[in-house]
Amino acid sequence: MTSTSGSPFCHIAIPAQDLRKAQVFYRGVFGWQITEDVPGPRYWFFQSGNVGGALDGSLSGSATGVVLVLSVTDITESLRLVTEHGGTVVRGRSAIGEASDGFDAYFLDPNGNKVGIYSAS
Repeated sequence: MTSTSGSPFCHIAIPAQDLRKAQVFYRGVFGWQITEDVPGPRYWFFQSGNVGGALDGSLSGSATGVVLVLSVTDITESLRLVTEHGGTVVRGRSAIGEASDGFDAYFLDPNGNKVGIYSAS
C-alpha cells in the first residue's frame, strides 16, 4: 500500500532497556499512555496522541541515531520535567533561525536516547 501523503510515520519504536524508567519518564514528561506487557514483556505499546509506538526493551538507547522531535507548548516547562524525571538536557531552548520562527531543545532520556522538542514560541 502506498501513501500519497509522503509515507507518514505509523509506529515508532524507542529503545528502552529499562522499560520502567522509560514508562515513568515519558508518562511524567509528556503524558503518554503506556500499556505494560502489551504486546509482550519487553515491548510495551504507547500512545503519544498522534502516533503510537512501543518502548523496545531489546534495544539499547543511542544519542547518535535518528532523533525524534516532539511538539510541546512550553519548552522551558518541558525541560524542567525532563530533568525532574531523570533526563539530561544536552542543549537548552534556542531559536531555530532561518528554517523556522520557533525554538527547539534536546535532551537524553533515562535510557540514553537523544530526543528533541519544538515550540513555536
